[in-house]
Amino acid sequence: MSDIWHPASDICSMSQVESPQLKFIEMRAFWRRTLLIVPIMLAAMCAWYTLRWAVGNTIATTPELASNIERARAAVRLAPNDPQTHFTLGVRSREMLLPEDLPLALREYEWAVSLSPHDFRLWMDMGRAREQAGDAAGGERALRRAAELAPFYADPRWFLGNLLLREGRLDESFQELRRAGDADPSLRPQIFNLASRMYNGNVSEIMARAGDSAQARAQLIQHLINLQRVDDALRLWASLNPDERGKQREAGEALMSTLFAAKRFRSVLDVYRDVTPTNVDVGRVSNNSFEQDIDGQGTDLFGWQVVSVLQAQIHLDAKNSYHGERSLRIIFDAPSAVDFRNISQFIVVEPSTRYRLQFFIRTVDLKTASTLVTEIVDAANPSRLLAASDSLPDGRNEWQPMTVDFTTPSQTSAITLRLNRAPCVTGVCPIFGKVWYDNFDLQRLGSDSSGARPSSVRGRDNAADPSNR
Repeated sequence: MSDIWHPASDICSMSQVESPQLKFIEMRAFWRRTLLIVPIMLAAMCAWYTLRWAVGNTIATTPELASNIERARAAVRLAPNDPQTHFTLGVRSREMLLPEDLPLALREYEWAVSLSPHDFRLWMDMGRAREQAGDAAGGERALRRAAELAPFYADPRWFLGNLLLREGRLDESFQELRRAGDADPSLRPQIFNLASRMYNGNVSEIMARAGDSAQARAQLIQHLINLQRVDDALRLWASLNPDERGKQREAGEALMSTLFAAKRFRSVLDVYRDVTPTNVDVGRVSNNSFEQDIDGQGTDLFGWQVVSVLQAQIHLDAKNSYHGERSLRIIFDAPSAVDFRNISQFIVVEPSTRYRLQFFIRTVDLKTASTLVTEIVDAANPSRLLAASDSLPDGRNEWQPMTVDFTTPSQTSAITLRLNRAPCVTGVCPIFGKVWYDNFDLQRLGSDSSGARPSSVRGRDNAADPSNR
């Protein structure tokens, strides 16, 4: 009976054999679960390290948070391997301006550079700190390294140039300063000041040291204008070629403004033609038939200056003209007195010269006790009247010519042509109706060698008959 096989006996025997193996599998699962804790702990440590680094870096890069040296030190403790925290602590230590704080600043800069050796900003500040600590040679080496790392940036060149200037090495200094100005043109005014002091204001030397590009010369022109050296600025402007002058409009406008204030009107016109494509010339009325639009802002120095008001509305009229396609129309609706000096033009002329101004007018329903006159005044002295036309006729009048002859005094190089209302003889003095102007023509009659006083001729009727249009 004992030799008879029974399935239950095998099952029992297998259970006895395999039981230890099942316990072994359960132990392996336990160790696996235990080992999972290790990466979790490592992840937690990394997260803690990352959090510390982030907080330290945030403090170091936020001026409001790292506003004092203690907070900068806290940032270093939180993120000791971050170059930014060491840099910030170096900056705050250097800002203390105490001799005992400079070694700490230098040590922190050295740490920052060792952690980030390719950041030019760290080298640059370390160079400045070294010079401040009395190590000019070390400062120069650090600044040159910063310039090598950022060859097209202005700041390393600027600080290196200033260090060399303090060392008395002028040629080397201005080589670096010139490169700084090329990288950042806003630095050039300071470079001009330095060069002016070093080279006694010699324009050629300043330009050689600070830069002779068209942009650099244009900036030097504005620098000379600020120093009231107008002739030097004008000569430097002339050294630019026509294309360069056309592109340097800002410098040209500054030069024009200064020349105008100095009443050097002929030079104003020369510079104006350099920067503005125009046919404006000596003794010529610009846009004389009103074919071009008028700048309502009045920024065109040689164009018509027009200010339209409610009681005297001024427009270009494309339906009525004597010559060309348009004319200038004024609509008056002023039941009370209105002072009208709202249309004028600045014109460069020759001194001691006889001129004739001819223009055409048209009126419709013009009613007033005081109409308009056309006046010629000295641009340098607007209260000096050189000549004036007759007043416009009342009522309806088709196109008719008006003429004003005048002679410019020997010191007059520009005039102002302006439309003005004749003095009122009554207190109320209303004005109603429409007036058109067109075809202003200034003719040079010849030089005045007699030295006679300028004449004022009103209502000359020897102009061309409008029927000859």
